[in-house]
Amino acid sequence: MIRQYFAGCCCGGDNPLRVGTIAVGAIYYLQDDHWWRDRYRGSPQCRDPWIVEAFLNGLLGAARRDPATGHWVSLYIAGRSDMAIVRSLRAGRRRDIAVRVLQAHDDEGLYPVCPAYPTLPTPAAIRRSRRTRRATA
Repeated sequence: MIRQYFAGCCCGGDNPLRVGTIAVGAIYYLQDDHWWRDRYRGSPQCRDPWIVEAFLNGLLGAARRDPATGHWVSLYIAGRSDMAIVRSLRAGRRRDIAVRVLQAHDDEGLYPVCPAYPTLPTPAAIRRSRRTRRATA
């Protein structure tokens, strides 16, 4: 499972690569805007699953000055992902959605399977795997 690395909002704990809070491949039941605006009235509709496909690069406005024209130039910066591309598993259509909305769905538990983080290998396990690779080579 591919994850968003060096994210601004990252999961705590043993996380040396600053893996982001939302994983590519996570599945959510996205709710309509009126469900959020009506202060969670009624039960959420969990019929149409959506999968996170990718994260867009973030736009940093007026990032640097162009020396030729003297105007400020906006740049797309990798790792500043605040928008994600999701695809409907039912209809196949795609749409862009803010990562904060996916985090709100995560907080409300609107997913079929809990998107858990994999455990990171310990330094001792890494040393053992290097030794076994050398012995077999």
